Amino acid sequence: MKKLSFFIILLVLSTASYSLNFSVMPTGFVVDLDKVSTQEVYITNNTSAPLRLEAYFQSDSDFGENFNLNSNSVIFPKIIAIKPAAKQTIRFRTKPDANMKDGEYKSYLTFKEIPQEIKTIPGEDSSNKTAMSTNLQMITEISISVFGQRGKQVSKGTLNNLKLNYNGSSIFITANALSEGNASIKFYYNLKVLNSDVELEGMLGMSAREGKKDINISIDPEINLKGKKIKFTVIDQDGKIYYDKNHNL
Repeated sequence: MKKLSFFIILLVLSTASYSLNFSVMPTGFVVDLDKVSTQEVYITNNTSAPLRLEAYFQSDSDFGENFNLNSNSVIFPKIIAIKPAAKQTIRFRTKPDANMKDGEYKSYLTFKEIPQEIKTIPGEDSSNKTAMSTNLQMITEISISVFGQRGKQVSKGTLNNLKLNYNGSSIFITANALSEGNASIKFYYNLKVLNSDVELEGMLGMSAREGKKDINISIDPEINLKGKKIKFTVIDQDGKIYYDKNHNL
């Protein structure tokens, strides 16, 4: 269940879109911090022009400066040149520190497009005066989640003040998560429309590694639930139930 939950969360929290200038696969990683490991990332240029990217690690505010992988990971190469419609492989190596505490760590591996030189083109306006036209560029930046696991993972805490509101098209949910362990809690929801076969499942959100975090999510059921009665259940990656109540929409 834990491996499955990490797979789901990486899909939910990460981005890979072929409508952007480049795409990244896979969309996230879980690395073992009890040993040195090397991972591969595949980047595809979705344009008809050459691209240059820079790659670097960033902290996640939910994990803070003490529980990230920034100083333990090395990317090669850091500057990436990709031909039009081509794919390139980059690697990052994670070397755990002997003094790292048990628990969960997280960083974002970010790929940011390096802008090409913007050229100005002289032109003429209706008054025969020199005018300048500028080529505007859309810059793509993609961050993928890299989780690290060291020693024993302890996911425990609470989910309080869960509120559910339906506006006729979307269901809005807010809650307060509190983590009391050394790893984040991954919350998943099950929405069952009573007296029907309609059932929705998904990820509600994730707690911070330690302490409090607010969770906000909107769910689009794609059907009209006005006047319907639902059962809403929230569990974590280990199957523990945090919420289980009926609601009239």
